[in-house]
Amino acid sequence: MAQHDFNIDNQSAPAFRGDLNNALEALVTLSSNATAPATTYAGMFWHDTAVNTLYIRSDADDAWIALGTLDQSANTFAPAGVAELTQVQAEDDTSTVFGQVSGERLAQAVAANVVVPDNHIFAWVQFSSTGAIQDSFGVSSVVRTATGRFTVTWSTAQPDDNYYTNASGYGFSGSIMADPNTTTATLEYKNLSNSFTNPTQGGCVAIRSL
Repeated sequence: MAQHDFNIDNQSAPAFRGDLNNALEALVTLSSNATAPATTYAGMFWHDTAVNTLYIRSDADDAWIALGTLDQSANTFAPAGVAELTQVQAEDDTSTVFGQVSGERLAQAVAANVVVPDNHIFAWVQFSSTGAIQDSFGVSSVVRTATGRFTVTWSTAQPDDNYYTNASGYGFSGSIMADPNTTTATLEYKNLSNSFTNPTQGGCVAIRSL
């Protein structure tokens, strides 16, 4: 790798061309060498090939400042002076300390600052008058057991029946009753005459506290 003092002397044309080419090669290769350039300038770069570290010369031209390390096998660059955040720093959402964050640290930060709601929807479903599921979450099946009566089966059994089920219906006028247990909820649709009737579209949402 070339290094140069970047001072082109008065010389014959062939020598000048060689000297200039050497200077340009040193410039484009960032003065790459296992030893530092003998002549330095403020702000110049040097790629130390002995330890694969990139340096920049200080403004006072009195020291080399490490910018980072190059991994020639992985073709990656790791900036210098940027330490990995500790777990405490990563979890502190008021910290202004900057640093590298690994996947482990990121997971710790998310876990420490995630807001868990008091209640959550564990299942919901929308179905047709025949019980055919149109869209759902956490529901394995809907069966119309009789006119106006549907059994909704949860994908995951609940530890108890202490949860809230809100049933809905479209295309009829009347009342809806929901009777939940640990594995299912029975929905009953009745018209204004108190007779069972099928809604054009039905649904329910199941919510429990955490």
